[in-house]
Amino acid sequence: MELEEWLHLYQAISGAAGDKARTYWTIAAGFLLASCLLAFPIAFVSFSYTGGEGRYFLTVLAGIGALLSLIWSLIQSRAWHELAHFEALLRSIEGQFAGTELYRGLAKLIAGEEVILPGSAWRGKEWQTEAIRFRKHARLSYHCLISLLPMVFAGAWIALAVSVWI
Repeated sequence: MELEEWLHLYQAISGAAGDKARTYWTIAAGFLLASCLLAFPIAFVSFSYTGGEGRYFLTVLAGIGALLSLIWSLIQSRAWHELAHFEALLRSIEGQFAGTELYRGLAKLIAGEEVILPGSAWRGKEWQTEAIRFRKHARLSYHCLISLLPMVFAGAWIALAVSVWI
């Protein structure tokens, strides 16, 4: 592929990956906000109603919160899989582009022209080009922390529903 084709492909996949990342974080922020806003009706019910009707209202609100957390977890999981797919495509294109640049740079070097490599590392007593990548744990750590939030909120909602009746 020519350089312009690589750039168009990279820009298309990069734009789609950016959209998926924004969607992922919008889902996380939206459901976090909704879960936190659900605390206001719970506070109102707990201070306004005493006795049996307060218990029923709190149980219903806690059930809504648990259902909200379950939906949050499912939607965010789907968004994560889509984002991971596009990030893998992006890394693949970057790796192929770095390999293509190596051969193009070698042809320029043989022709006596100036060569600029996108990235290189010293391996096996020679310089080899490579795409710069983050380690896997660095890429996945934010996902692990964000994916715990729906579970924590679901546990809190269930604990609220149970504690009202104890």
